[in-house]
Amino acid sequence: MANIMVCVTGQKSCDRLIQRAIAYDRHSPSTIHVVHCVQTGRKFMNSIDESDAIEYLFTAAQVAGADMTMLREDKVEDALVNYAKNNSINLIIMGASPDSGDSVVARLQHRLPDIEFDIVMQDTSL
Repeated sequence: MANIMVCVTGQKSCDRLIQRAIAYDRHSPSTIHVVHCVQTGRKFMNSIDESDAIEYLFTAAQVAGADMTMLREDKVEDALVNYAKNNSINLIIMGASPDSGDSVVARLQHRLPDIEFDIVMQDTSL
């Protein structure tokens, strides 16, 4: 059984990441963990309607049959690494960073070499 970690932000476009996890689950039974992490002292969502955005994420996770975890840590990258290790994650699904430089994705891949990553490109279609 696969343990899939879906790293989401507060954007509604994160649905595509959750849908990707559901597609994996159809092929092989999996436990899906939807995870959102922010740095200590920051809001969970960069939105005036933070409670609506949080409710949206919880609903999307629930519809997918996934667990939803909200983390607040000083070092977001460390929190994601620890979550992956503590939950025996073997696949991480993330959205592609618009930056081609030193991205969180690349750093996580370096720190978690035994975990498969599925990086989902941004949908640019209108």
